[in-house]
Amino acid sequence: MFDIPAEKRAHNRLGPFLSLVPPQKLSLIAILELMRLQGSGGVSEGMKTARALLTIGKAVELEHKAEMCRRNNVTIPATASRASEPSYFTQSGYKDLYSRRVIARKYMEDSEEWAAVWTQVLRVKVGSFLVDALMDVATVVRSTVIKRTGEVV
Repeated sequence: MFDIPAEKRAHNRLGPFLSLVPPQKLSLIAILELMRLQGSGGVSEGMKTARALLTIGKAVELEHKAEMCRRNNVTIPATASRASEPSYFTQSGYKDLYSRRVIARKYMEDSEEWAAVWTQVLRVKVGSFLVDALMDVATVVRSTVIKRTGEVV
């Protein structure tokens, strides 16, 4: 029997979750979330790693759920921002919400696996895998100008 390293076994268990979203979107989610967190972390000169990994994992989860809602025509009402838009807190709004929930319940019962909430540990594992993969391929090209010669290095 072949002995598979622990790191490889952990990646194999993440396979089903990583295959829920196309690789192009996974890479884009990881890059955009890291860039967003870098500027809004509140920590001088960087960000907290645990927060970054959780945020990336949560973003992947939300992207998958948004795709599933799109495929199954489950609409998510936007919040009313103008007075001319219908309010969801009226009697007819509550009736509409109830009918939406009945339809959503039907879809959720049909395919419960896509609607289940991911655990924090799973989010961290997905986030850490994506950040690790990003760090393996990421390159930053830096240049500077030598003041004496004007040469770009």
